[in-house]
Amino acid sequence: MAQWGTLGGATWQVMAEFVGKMMDAVISDIHGNLEALEAVLEAIRQLGASRIICLGDLVGYGPDSLACVRRSAEWEVVLAGDWDLAMIDHDPAQWNPFINEHIEWVRNQMEAASDSEMLLEILRSYRRSFVENGRHFTHATPADVSEWVFPEDAYAPEKLNRIAKQFESVCFCGHSHIQGVFKQVDPSDWEFVEAIAGECYELQPGQKTIVTVGSVGQPRDGDPRAAFLVLDGDTVRFHRIAYHVAATVKKIRSIPEIDNMHGERLLVGR
Repeated sequence: MAQWGTLGGATWQVMAEFVGKMMDAVISDIHGNLEALEAVLEAIRQLGASRIICLGDLVGYGPDSLACVRRSAEWEVVLAGDWDLAMIDHDPAQWNPFINEHIEWVRNQMEAASDSEMLLEILRSYRRSFVENGRHFTHATPADVSEWVFPEDAYAPEKLNRIAKQFESVCFCGHSHIQGVFKQVDPSDWEFVEAIAGECYELQPGQKTIVTVGSVGQPRDGDPRAAFLVLDGDTVRFHRIAYHVAATVKKIRSIPEIDNMHGERLLVGR
């Protein structure tokens, strides 16, 4: 029997069979958006998830990178995204000039913070990957922290087959800022299943599967609500949570070092 209610302005559903079970909440790509993060953490608390697995990119784009890094110290599993790694070792050759300026601004913020050493210690503690029960959690792909996996890659089986060789059964990844499921039908055929908030997706034993978890702080699928998922055994449920987008946009507009584009896109989920 399903239980319905409202959470953070968005409709949500908790299945009765979830009660009392161990569930993992998987989040990714917070990108300095504290309002979105706080809304998602409250949703996770209400859902009763026992553990948070974060797939990285706490910093960049948004106005509150440092606050988001501080919050991450409370979570059991946190992976390093490409932006997080750039806070420790910035290689300008890997980024365009526009992004390089933004990275240096966030790095300067960290260096000037009274808890600078603690922030760097937290960032250095982030894992590169996490594997449990044959399931691989990574920021982008297991072999490349910056490789994109987009829905159209369902038409590029060679690419997905190459990535599938890097994990045992299921790979949960972020980086694309889009939610969905890629299922290997056979070596020449992959299917992409678009995520629908509230619906369940069953992981099939022996079937190679890539799950893109979406973005908390900067969704890029046309839905401005913060995205995350809950993993309960073999069941994946995607969630979307409304948050105070206008507050984040207002902060960005007040900071000259952040291009207003990074705020305006939040309003439309692009």
